[in-house]
Amino acid sequence: MVINSKTRLLVISPHPDDEALGIAGLIGKCIKEKARVLIYYLCVGKSRQLVTGKTEENTRLKEIKNVANFSSAETKVEYVGDEFCRLDTIAQKELIEKIEDVIEDFKPTIAGIPSAGSYNQDHRAVYEASITALRPTPKEIRHFVSFVLEFYEPYLWGVTPPKNPNYYLDLSTRFKNGNLLDFKINFYKKHKTQVRKDPFPRSPQNLIRLAHVYGKEIGVEIAEAYHILRGEIW
Repeated sequence: MVINSKTRLLVISPHPDDEALGIAGLIGKCIKEKARVLIYYLCVGKSRQLVTGKTEENTRLKEIKNVANFSSAETKVEYVGDEFCRLDTIAQKELIEKIEDVIEDFKPTIAGIPSAGSYNQDHRAVYEASITALRPTPKEIRHFVSFVLEFYEPYLWGVTPPKNPNYYLDLSTRFKNGNLLDFKINFYKKHKTQVRKDPFPRSPQNLIRLAHVYGKEIGVEIAEAYHILRGEIW
């Protein structure tokens, strides 16, 4: 996968912070190479929280703005309000058509979508809608995204076992005032209300641990891992 100024990365994120946990390293790599990045958040709204007791949509929208300012990525939010954590109640056709519209408008060369086996019902609904929206179609008819990857959550727990990684990004590349892993952690921290402390799987410390594990799988210090669903050699 070649990343340069012609690359256009579309990240389809069910909620604000899913993109930070799973694919912020690749976002940073694309920004470094002057590529365009669009983070498409499907829903932002109020929801019960185990830690804080609640989440407020205005706060989450401010955090998205902080993410955009920090990373230089473009952002788009689809649903604001009662749909939060209820994407599984929206007709798949509606989700599919909204994702299709974003694909046609942005014309990505790479698309990142959430995990198929997530315990979270919103993630599964977005994965299934994304698979349909990204279905193989002749390039003369509609925009075809030749590289599609599934990004991971910092959990092994889910409705199905996670797919084995088959693509990795070395996070030791220097970027801004550190490396791509530093960028990923600082990116995640822009979603301030969602950051958790150890021993939560989504703690910054655990993201660092996972980066070290993934790195050893390809013989480097730190990495981000994905499962490639479709890839074209350019």
